[in-house]
Formats: sequence, C-alpha cells, structure tokens
Amino acid sequence: MSLRVLVAGGGIGGLCLAQGLRQAGIDVVVFERAPSPAAFREGYRLHISPEGSRALHTCLSADLFATVQATSGRPPRAMSFLTERLAELLSVEVLPDQAEPDPIAAHRSVNRYTLRQILLSGLDDAMHFGKECTGYERHDDDKVTLRFADGTTADGTVVIGAEGGHSAVRAQLLPHAGRQETGMVSIGGRLPLTGETASLLPPHLARGPASILAPHGLSLFIATHQAVVSDRHRHLAPADAGDQIVWGFTGPRDRLPIAHRSHQDLRRLVLDHLHGWDRRLRSLVEQSDPATVNATLLRTAVPIEAWSPSNVTVLGDAIHSMPPSLGMGANIALRDAEVLTQKLAAVHDGRLALVRAIGEYEREMRGYGFAAVSASNRALRQSAMTNPFAFAATKAAMRLLNVLPPVKKRIFR
Repeated sequence: MSLRVLVAGGGIGGLCLAQGLRQAGIDVVVFERAPSPAAFREGYRLHISPEGSRALHTCLSADLFATVQATSGRPPRAMSFLTERLAELLSVEVLPDQAEPDPIAAHRSVNRYTLRQILLSGLDDAMHFGKECTGYERHDDDKVTLRFADGTTADGTVVIGAEGGHSAVRAQLLPHAGRQETGMVSIGGRLPLTGETASLLPPHLARGPASILAPHGLSLFIATHQAVVSDRHRHLAPADAGDQIVWGFTGPRDRLPIAHRSHQDLRRLVLDHLHGWDRRLRSLVEQSDPATVNATLLRTAVPIEAWSPSNVTVLGDAIHSMPPSLGMGANIALRDAEVLTQKLAAVHDGRLALVRAIGEYEREMRGYGFAAVSASNRALRQSAMTNPFAFAATKAAMRLLNVLPPVKKRIFR
C-alpha cells in the first residue's frame, strides 16, 4: 500500500520515526512548530538506554548510527545514591569496568542538540518549519488532512501526533487522555567541566551519574557529559559544546515556588535549600551560569484504556509523558518510533492492513509506555519522601542492599 505519513512534531521521537520510514521507502513529511533548525538550542545531556540505542540502530542508516556512536560521551558504568553530605547509600553497577559496551544496545550519553541535528540529516525535503498543528480531519481509513495555525493544510494517509505533552493531535484523538501535576518541581542548570569544577564532584561521578537524596523530599541529580567532538562532527555540536556538568534539583512544589522567578532567582532558590549540604554541592550550583538555570513543573500522563485504532495515532510525550526520574522519556519515544516504523513498513510491503497495523502498535505502546510512566512516578515518589521515618527506613534499606552484592546484582539486573 502506498503511504504518505504526516508527522506533527520534530522532536527526538518524530525525527527518529521519519528516519525509519525513509529507510523503509515510505513517503514521510514532518511539520515542526519551531521556525528553523537554529531554534533547537538545547545543549543538555540526554541519557540513551540500550533500548533507545537499539531503536536508533533500527531506524537510522548505518552512517547516521555511526555518527551517533562517534559523538556520544563516555558511557556510564555505575549509578550512585548519596546523602547530602556525600556519604554513599547505594552504588549500582551498569557496566563492569573490564567490559566493553555493546556496540548497538549500549548506554549512551548524548548532547540533545547534537542528536537532533543527526536525526535531521537527509530530511531537508521532508521538513517544514514554522508549522504548528491545530488538528486534523479524517476522510476515510486512508485519507486524512492535517491543519496548521497559519491556515494551511496537508493531506496524507496517516497522521502521527509527536508534538509533546501539549499535542493537538492527542487532544482531538483522545480528549480524555490528559496529564496531571505530580506536585513536584525540578530546577536544572549546568557548568563547564574543568579541572577546578571536577574537584567539586564526588568520586562516584567518575563512573557515572549520582542522585543525592536529602530530607524534606529534596534531591539533586548530577551527571557529567564528556563530549567527543571531532573536527568532522563539530558542525553538529551547539555553540557551547564542551565537557559539562549538569544538575537537576527536585522537590515539592510548595517548597520550590518557581512562578515568575528569573534565572538568577531560581539559582538562589536552590542555594537556599542547600544549607547543611556538602559545600562542594553548593559550589556546583553557585558556579553555574544563571542563564543555564531553568525550572519545570513536573507533570505526568494518566494511563487510559484501549481506544479504537484508525489512521491517526500518537507517540512519545504526546501520549505517555512522564517525570524524568528514571531518564526514560526519550528512550520510550525512540521505542515508539521503532515499533511504528516496523508496523508501517509491513503496511507498505502489503503484509498488514493499515488500521490493523496502527492497532498493533498502539497495543504494544500502551503496554511498555504506561509501564514506564508508572515506574517513573514511583521513582519520583521514592526520591521525594517528606515523612522522616519513611525516609530513614529507605536509607537503611539502601545501605543494607549495598553490602549484599549478590542480592543487589539480582535486583538491578
């Protein structure tokens, strides 16, 4: 069957899908709200899991996947949980020191901007910028029109809503599939990784990211991104490319009032809550350029029951947005792109009917997608315990697990 796939949204998931469909010989067009690729200025670290890396390998050409490999930072070998005084609670091995990462299904540290530039490669004729989707109109099971804020339209066979948490496609397709506040706020920033700033890092950061768990539901995530930017790939890096320390401070909304605060005020708000913490952690925040400090009110999707499939569907944050507690959001969006690519390729080859293929994708996506939402919310609650007795019990359990390597290995396998 001849397909023309209209993708609303040029984020990580939508672009990976477009690459996968191109590889399968399917006509695909992407409509992105941003005015141009230059508007993609995010330069923060993004963790790609083995699952997400496998999806990239499936959807990208061999050359583009090799570029992802070449521009990835040093892979994490462990994840640590520490107290606000930097005492170890638990350290979980991700990759043994003597082991080499799987060349395909690997943990990767990537620059979000760089990954997006790679995913845009070769899509010039398929990309339309300055196109904000406002809705769609289905004419049949294989005819649909996408509408845009500028009054224009586009006709195709399939519409994919990949515009993130405020998706207009999802709002029309699944008006009951909303998002709700978690009651938590995250404030994040970054600073260059230099000899001076490296001296402020806990030794655990040499092997991977660390999560600082503190009383009153407060936590601080810290990671480094050590870029591999050769002259050949320098055009893919943001202007502020270089080794970075990134951090995210999370806490209850009532303790972190972020509304109408400047970047400078947000940094001060974090520092106000770091009294009594190890001075090195305070220094990391103090030395972060206020311009890099931003705040987010954490929201989450609410799992919903199955719906009747059609030639309109959604992927990524448009349907299963989640807090960043486990770093799963982008990886689940990449998995969506992989599964949907495979289903639509089967339609293109005449092996599946279109609506059946979309239904199979949605059934799989609901399963792993909402499971990831639940896991991320559970992790957020565990890191945000305000009950002092529950918090003390959790720390004791982590310390006990840390001295039982066989049990720890089995649990985190």
